[in-house]
Amino acid sequence: MNSANDVRNKNVSLSDLCVYFDAENSRDEETGLVDKFVGLRFVDGKLSIHFPVGYAKSENADDRQIRLDILNLISVLSSFGTPESLLHQTDVRLKSTQVTFPIHAYFFVINDFLNHGYYRSKEQIYKRAPSGKISWSRTIKQVRPQIANENAVYLEFITHRTNHNEAELITLIHKFCVHESFCKLGFLFSSFVPAKPPIAFNKNFFTSILQAKIAHTFNESELLLFKNMLDIILYLDSSADKENFIFGTNNFHHIWEQLVDSVYGEKDKEKFYPKVYWRLNGSKADFSFGNSEKRNSLRPDTIMIQNRGKPEQKIFVLDSKYYQYGATKNPNHLPDSASVVKQLAYAEYIANPKNKIKLPSDIQQNLDSQKIYNAFIMPAFVNESQNIGFVSADYALPQDSEQTEKPYNKIYGILLDTRTLMHSHKAHNIQAIGELAQRIAH
Repeated sequence: MNSANDVRNKNVSLSDLCVYFDAENSRDEETGLVDKFVGLRFVDGKLSIHFPVGYAKSENADDRQIRLDILNLISVLSSFGTPESLLHQTDVRLKSTQVTFPIHAYFFVINDFLNHGYYRSKEQIYKRAPSGKISWSRTIKQVRPQIANENAVYLEFITHRTNHNEAELITLIHKFCVHESFCKLGFLFSSFVPAKPPIAFNKNFFTSILQAKIAHTFNESELLLFKNMLDIILYLDSSADKENFIFGTNNFHHIWEQLVDSVYGEKDKEKFYPKVYWRLNGSKADFSFGNSEKRNSLRPDTIMIQNRGKPEQKIFVLDSKYYQYGATKNPNHLPDSASVVKQLAYAEYIANPKNKIKLPSDIQQNLDSQKIYNAFIMPAFVNESQNIGFVSADYALPQDSEQTEKPYNKIYGILLDTRTLMHSHKAHNIQAIGELAQRIAH
């Protein structure tokens, strides 16, 4: 079995821990839907790192490149984790607390240690006293002197001291958290593991010390450190032997949708949602589902606009499909009729002149039904995005017809490289929008 210790001891390389999508052992051969685990899993002494569909191992990749890939995977999972995409417990041996592994706290403690070393208290305790280490600046500001022979005489002073017992305790708890963090995730940074501190784990004691420190700390950087240390302590069992942990999701399709939307999408896409209402017999008013967005509207994953608000404006309705076609090339693993009909409905809603007033004002001025396009976005391992063809419905575009009055009646299948998308997920990308637009509106 491969573990983090094996990596640190050079018994295995990082690539031995990585698991890439295997088309031959995919979960759903009939539909092409993919809901396999993506993320980090450490169970029964075995560490494995699972990448999504289309994320293949780079040729000649060394540990440095693989380490960057793993950190990027964690960044994507952290950035786009939602209630819908969170890991559902699948292993009965794991307790629920092991599913909610506080990876952010572990990373914070590691990074803070690498930048600043162990925590050392600089906090001073001040009080009024007739003797001790005097803080003259505070004494002059806070204590009124007595006047004797025209001289100012202080009978009390503001003195200061360091609470060494508390300071040493905080340092030991920090050392414990640093050691714990490096044992689990330190292999992603270096082979170094700090020494285990001479303090036995006591969850209640550690928690009370940190909570008291947090309540009286006003230094922002120290406050962040203490809060992340507390997250680690609260995660651990009273025995401090919690070896198993999971950080990831069995529902990566939710994250795939958000990835595409973050790079290509418009922020005000709700303006492009077709709304529904009921007109009930005997009722004087139409009934809608109020603020329930899921029940009140059809929701396209992404609205991409090229040259927004300009005469050459083009609108693209994108539906992100985390399907395995890019890996299998099996036509059964392409979007089905329900997805096609919904996609046509989205575009028809935007193109309908009656709905023009519902769209953003800058879009209205340059709306052209001949410049509205449709596409399914699927993951793959490709050098650049690929247009694999189109799908339509016979009522919108008869099968024997090569021409279409409306471009959006052809829904193009586009394969995007998963690695490239995940490494560019942090910004709306104008260049990427131009390249994708060219693939669709060719």
